[in-house]
Amino acid sequence: MFDKTQTYCFGRYLVDIPLGAELKGQGNIYQGARITTEKIGPQVLQARIDKKRDALKQGTYAASYYQFKREIKLENNGTILLGYDDPFNTPMYSIDSFKWERGMAFITSQGAYDDKTIDATVGRYSSYLRSLRYRAPRDIPTEPGFCINNGFIASDGKTSQVEKANLAFRVKNNQDVRIRIETEVRFRPWPSLLERQKKARLDERFPGLIKTIRSGELTVNGLTGEESLTSFPSDDKTGDAHNFTWETLGEESNPLKPDIVLAITSGEGVAGVTGPSSMDTRQIQALYETIVKSIRLRPTGGQ
Repeated sequence: MFDKTQTYCFGRYLVDIPLGAELKGQGNIYQGARITTEKIGPQVLQARIDKKRDALKQGTYAASYYQFKREIKLENNGTILLGYDDPFNTPMYSIDSFKWERGMAFITSQGAYDDKTIDATVGRYSSYLRSLRYRAPRDIPTEPGFCINNGFIASDGKTSQVEKANLAFRVKNNQDVRIRIETEVRFRPWPSLLERQKKARLDERFPGLIKTIRSGELTVNGLTGEESLTSFPSDDKTGDAHNFTWETLGEESNPLKPDIVLAITSGEGVAGVTGPSSMDTRQIQALYETIVKSIRLRPTGGQ
């Protein structure tokens, strides 16, 4: 069931996911802005840019009353719209960025940016748009940078900034089994997976219900982390569900060493109701082992 896999590039990392799992969602944040990727034509994107510019000029932009300040046209289909507001004599800016390439549009919308650093911020967005290019889902870049949904941002990762990428899957024939993998740059101290579990005292709150299958340190491809593999009764008590997690703590403020999380759950139901897993513990563990051992830093010539 798990012999054949497909390699996915997420952020600065790679992971192999069995072909029996379907990609259901993908999210990306770069420089603190959420990147929306859409398959649309250049005329459709230009219409959206025009609409956003008109909303800024009319002061109706997202009810935030930003006023149109400036439009910056970059080479290779990149556009930045700069908005301005001065509530309570506190100048702030909004930035909307757009780029179209090979049938895909990449859009961000973010504020409020400080007036003292706005020039540098606009410079970072300009650099981001120039570095952004289309990427086919199976394309694995060989240069340093950050993979997003159908895109790639060339970047050496040496600048401290907010970066986050996540992938979400469901097993095709077992829709209650879900896979989530995430990487995120952390900017403050954070307790490890096992430290958080110890503090939660789940065994005391649910005595005799949570079965630990395996727990402890696990280093994968040079990435030091911790794992917690547990099962517990479904809400209707007719079977067991699972929560298998592996997690690393990276270095604070370092995009080249972010936190990484792999979580596989079973028994996921509607409205938060946990049902019995459609896969037994042995199968869930095989799925987990296949994926966790494949997580690795994407090899590049300069990273």
